[in-house]
Amino acid sequence: MINSRLARPALALLALAALGACSKKSATTSPSPASAPTSSASPANNAAARPFTAAMVAEGDSIFHARGCKNCHGPDGKGATNGPNLTGPTWLHGDGTFNALLNTITNGVPADQIKDPSHKVPMAGHGGRPTPLSDAQLRSVAAYVYTLGHH
Repeated sequence: MINSRLARPALALLALAALGACSKKSATTSPSPASAPTSSASPANNAAARPFTAAMVAEGDSIFHARGCKNCHGPDGKGATNGPNLTGPTWLHGDGTFNALLNTITNGVPADQIKDPSHKVPMAGHGGRPTPLSDAQLRSVAAYVYTLGHH
């Protein structure tokens, strides 16, 4: 039997490898992120949209599952009662790019900015309590979330 806790980093690495394979397409065949902000195809085909490493994705996976992220967004990132789906292709707070995800994770989502009324719990910035995440940890969580939404 495979330990699912050990399998998550391996799956994240596989997702990152698949994203790398997608980036070998010609830039002229990929739509620009500005022309399709809710599409998962734009950022996935843009190598510059992935300023992170496989190690960052693995660390982000661990942080996501060790912190409260999984409680609101579900253990698979597909959403739950208190947080929206993070597996794309629609993004409520930003355009799904790495930088937009990093901005949302860093600054959080205050109650008055929640765009889906079915989710009523605000998201704390910097990973919330008890200890805020470091800048490097925030980038790792953003890297992991990016891989969830860009298959």
